[in-house]
Amino acid sequence: MKFQQILTFVAVYQERSFTAAAERIHATQSGLSMQVKELEERIGVRLFDRSPKGVEPTAAGQRLYAHALKVLHDVESLREEMRAIRGEVTGSVSAGLMPTFTRAALAPAVTRFAAASPHVELRIVEAYSAVLTEMVRREQLDFAIVPPTADADGLRSQHVARDRELLVTGPNTARPHLEPVSLADAGPLKLIVPGIGNARRDKLDRYLASVGARVESMIEMDAMMATLSLIEHSDWCAILPATLCHPDLDGRRRKLHPLEHPELSVDYTLITPATGIVSSPAEDFADSVVKQIRAICEDWVEVPDTAAAGTLPGNQQV
Repeated sequence: MKFQQILTFVAVYQERSFTAAAERIHATQSGLSMQVKELEERIGVRLFDRSPKGVEPTAAGQRLYAHALKVLHDVESLREEMRAIRGEVTGSVSAGLMPTFTRAALAPAVTRFAAASPHVELRIVEAYSAVLTEMVRREQLDFAIVPPTADADGLRSQHVARDRELLVTGPNTARPHLEPVSLADAGPLKLIVPGIGNARRDKLDRYLASVGARVESMIEMDAMMATLSLIEHSDWCAILPATLCHPDLDGRRRKLHPLEHPELSVDYTLITPATGIVSSPAEDFADSVVKQIRAICEDWVEVPDTAAAGTLPGNQQV
């Protein structure tokens, strides 16, 4: 059994398509088909059932996949150990982050990482969770931080943090900055929401319906900076994660109101390819980002109480 055959098998298994697998690993479809056929002949079992719609793994293919992931992980671990012995701290890191994180958590994390690893090339992709999840699945990114996904095939994940959701309004509204709000009592809302298909939209629709929120008007907008600008200069509002809104803790450009009765929260997970092939620099940068996100989320656990006392995390005054 050749190592390249294992790589090919894993790609076809995760993509459920020879064509997509060939695009993913930059090979020809005929070459991949030959590799899988040779692997099946060598071990004496059929690994995939082929059909015009694609391929589905057999029971034998499912068992081989679990072992193949371990082989790939062990090989990469060996490579990392050899790099460490040589004292190398080089390479590249490709990370995927949602706008939720790029506004407040990214800069401090990059600053720390760049100072500690000046010879590592860093590439950041900003996109919404569905795009980032697929890029990690295809191994186009070393990692991404997204809400949990029900389709975990081809992924490994670990919990990062739980974040509060806030009603974000303009600076000239009557409600005091940082005062918690129940949307059942908030009056008619002119609400900006993500478009249909965005992972947050269904969750927000369910929440609004469950609390009996009164929505006067609604704009669908999948543009985070435009959303923030519209809120600042109008009477439109939005429900946004606290991590995204951390720069607005002073209340000058936007007011923030933690949702209550009931609270609304969002969980974040760190996802990596199921092969477990993540370099040491990628692990270090992921750790830097995760620490920053956790620090912000921990700040927001106490925000309503500290705001009532006239103080805020980071010595910001109300």
